[in-house]
This record gives sequence, C-alpha cells and structure tokens, in this order.
Amino acid sequence: MISSQVIQRWKDGNFSPPPDQKAHRKNGVTHCERVGDYSCENPRVRFADGGRLVQLRFAPSPAMQWNNEHFFDRSPRGKCKGFSFGSRRRMLNRLNEVSTSSRLPYFVTATLPDEAFNDDVARFAKTAKVWMDNFVKRLHRVSPGACGFWRIEWKARKSGLHEGKLFPHFHLLVWGLLERSLGVDGVYDRETGQQIGEVEGWESYIDLEDSQLTLELVQTLAGSARAVGNGIQTSRMFAGAGLEYEFSGKPRFIHRCSELVIRLSVERTQPDHPLAVKARKMAFSDWASLAWYHVVDSHNTDHLKAGLRVERVKSWGGVMSYCAKYMAKADCEFLSEISFGRSWGVFNTRCVPWAKIIEIELPGEVGVRLRRVARHYLDRVCARKRSRPYGVTLYCNVAQWSKLWEKPPDCPF
Repeated sequence: MISSQVIQRWKDGNFSPPPDQKAHRKNGVTHCERVGDYSCENPRVRFADGGRLVQLRFAPSPAMQWNNEHFFDRSPRGKCKGFSFGSRRRMLNRLNEVSTSSRLPYFVTATLPDEAFNDDVARFAKTAKVWMDNFVKRLHRVSPGACGFWRIEWKARKSGLHEGKLFPHFHLLVWGLLERSLGVDGVYDRETGQQIGEVEGWESYIDLEDSQLTLELVQTLAGSARAVGNGIQTSRMFAGAGLEYEFSGKPRFIHRCSELVIRLSVERTQPDHPLAVKARKMAFSDWASLAWYHVVDSHNTDHLKAGLRVERVKSWGGVMSYCAKYMAKADCEFLSEISFGRSWGVFNTRCVPWAKIIEIELPGEVGVRLRRVARHYLDRVCARKRSRPYGVTLYCNVAQWSKLWEKPPDCPF
C-alpha cells in the first residue's frame, strides 16, 4: 500500500519525494517512497493457450510510475555480457510458449576439441558461435522443418591438454525432425524377467539425396583406426569390392560403424534394398556427429566419436528438467563482465510449434485472488517468500490455472 504521506503529496500536486527520505539520488532527485507499495488496478493476464506460461500484470502505482519517469533508463540496450538474470528469464518465458501438444524434442550437446582452445574468451566464443551457426545452416538445408533453441555454456575442462581452462559447449532443443518406426520392443520386469508390456521405438533421421555423407563417414572412421593393443576392441568389415575397413573404440561405436558400412555396401549393389534406403536416410545422431565434426574441422577423430550427443526427451517434465539443469544454468561470475554476444537464441523461428498467446483483462477481485493464489503456490514451490506487488509469472499447466479467471457457466436451475 502507498503511504498516506505520498498520497497526500500527490493530492496536493507535489510530485517530489519527502526531503528527509534516505534513498538513491540522481541529479538531485530521490526515489519516491514505496514501502508496502502494491497495485490492484487494471489486472491483465497473458497466457500461452496450449503452453506453460501464465503472466499476471497490474498497472503501476503512482509512486512506481513516478520513479519510472525519473529513473528508468530508456537508452538502447548495450552489449550482451554473460548470461544475466533477465536473459535467463526471457529464455524461460520463450521456451514455455512452445505448445505441449507438439512432438517431444531432441536434446543435443555439442562440445569442442582441445585444438580449438583460445585464451581470448570473446574470440573463442565468436568462433564457437560461427561453428554452431554453420551447423544449424547445414541442418536447415537437409531438414527444412528442423527448429529449436540453442544455448552456449562455459565449463572448466576436466581432462586433456587444457585441464581447468574454460571451454564453451552448446545445448540444443530440436523439433521438426523426420521420424521412423524401429519396431515394437518388449518391456521386461527387472526382478522377474517377465515381459510386462510392449513399446514402439522411434528414431529421427535425415533424408539425403545420396549416400555422400555416409561415404565420408566411412572413410573418416576407417582413417581413425589405431594399432590393436591394450585391450582396445576392434572390428574388421568389408564394404564391397573387397575393401577392408578396420575400426577401434567402444563396442557401441564399432556397432554403429559396422551398421553404416553394411548399408553402404548394399546401397552400391542394390539401390532399392531396404538397407540401401537407410543408407540414404541417415540417423540424426550419425548425421549430427559427422556434420559437427566437419564444421569444427579439427581432424581429431576422438572429437568425432564423442563430440556430440543426441538424446530423446521422454516428457515435457524432462524438457523443463533439461532446461533448468543445463540450458538455464548460470555462468561463471567473471563472465558477466565480458562481452561475447548472446548466450541463447531461437533458430528457424517460423517452424517452432508455438502455442497461441492470449491476453485478456480481468475484474479487480479476480486479479487480486489470482495473485494471492499464485504467490502462495510459488512460496511453497520455491520454499521462500518474495514480494510480488505488480504481477507474477508462472510456468505451469495453463488449463488448470485458467479455471481461476474463466467465468463459470450460468446455472440452468
């Protein structure tokens, strides 16, 4: 509530603050007193119909409006420095505007090899963003419907030549990829070993005109063969015409290589065979690993094996979990003073499955009640109390919260 002293001064036409107020001064002007200040005028709710965003706003009080007129900086925004609280808030708001009825996205993590290190953080970040931009452009060419969010994060290296030094890596949420069925797999109980159900497996893929990328992948992987020894598992395969390829690494990596070589050998002799079709319709994880390797162009085959990871998000709770754990994580404190551009963004915005944004005016008592319920809800979720005098933002199930402002149907009796 606005203090009686401030209200009386407004009624008298005196818009200056009390002379004895101890507050921040700017050009001889002090902030207007806002102890216990809040507003209940003109409540409006903005929500994503089908998404997870609810924003409740009220008109600023006279004291807040006076402060905004004298102290709000209306100059253009400066250079982006680090991942600020405001940037994090805008990213979460934008992400919660995506429709929850769309297909679940893929979570992609792209890292950089030791050879890419640069002591200059700003130049290092610029180079890494150029690589990510090239990767996104490649993805758009082979899959025009692919879209999503990207986020750059800095983390100290835990091993390698530059242990302890900061390296950037990228997190992406990707929608709009083509998918194919992998058949039905059984679900078994861990204790008894009995089958308790069935689930259909799905895989994203990239539809290519020819198998050029697959050929490049086989040649690159064949050149990465090491001398057999020290327990390294190897696998030898023949890719048609008596050509022998030798691979080394983990069993999962060797299995993936053997699958690609078999498909390529069939594609050379029988173009219409189902395996040949799969050679042209490359799995997204394989294509992304190869594309990221060629974009960075480090000639480090270890980067090809582990430089990019693709995971399928299983639920919308998982989307929020990945976002809170990885994409919305704060960077090192000193990075907030370094200008290296934006920390997140949206690519191929037109294809993102956005929810419909609706904004409506609310009666005064409905807005006050909604703010009170939302404040108690956030206090329980965050385990701490905060003052929310002019509005509140929620990431929640909009269908449930909409019952608080929708008018109930007329009683037929």
